[in-house]
Amino acid sequence: MYSRKRVTLFLSVTAVILSVLVIFQSKQHVDLNKEGKRFAQAINTTKQVIPSWGNNKARVTITQFGNYLCSHCKRFDRDIVLRLEKDFKNNPQVQFQYIDVPFSNEISKINSNVSQKLYTLNKYKYWDLHHKMFTASPKASELNKTTTAHYQQHLLPLIDQLKLDQSTTQKLQELIKKPKALNRTHGLAHQLNIDHVPVLYINQRRSENITDYKALKREIISTLNNTTKNR
Repeated sequence: MYSRKRVTLFLSVTAVILSVLVIFQSKQHVDLNKEGKRFAQAINTTKQVIPSWGNNKARVTITQFGNYLCSHCKRFDRDIVLRLEKDFKNNPQVQFQYIDVPFSNEISKINSNVSQKLYTLNKYKYWDLHHKMFTASPKASELNKTTTAHYQQHLLPLIDQLKLDQSTTQKLQELIKKPKALNRTHGLAHQLNIDHVPVLYINQRRSENITDYKALKREIISTLNNTTKNR
């Protein structure tokens, strides 16, 4: 009799645990769907052209939010993004996007202006400047020591190194000297509850493996395989 009660109690506890797990997984699924919809709506409503490489019809889209003055973003570009380019840029089923979340200072405004303008004029050369700009930009902690005029003079030679046509070069030089008001992406970041950078999304789902390249690569391949099976 005592043994039967123990079995009944065990089965009851197990049933409760399974129910809790099902509820928890269902809530996670709902939350992910909500975040995915919020992401899609935010991206679709922005008027900004989003720099990207890869096929617009790719099954996997990797989206990075970053800032050229962010020291973590500098390391992320060097340790992660360059490796993503090497491993996935020639894969027609993978696309990478970069969304700049500018800081509230003149140097960040210059970076956003110049990078965005170059992408609209020559998207192939954009990525060369993109990586160079992470290296060239001062750390956020050093902004007080770096004047806008000094940074402008530092950035101009990088434009020359790109060997662009005269018209494009001139337009970028003008933006460096006199940056315009930004079409800010702060609103986009706010909609997605992004309060720090870098942040990475894979198919509208925020990734937690952004500092471990091997884990991130497995996540991308897994997403690619799953989307292929579900077609």
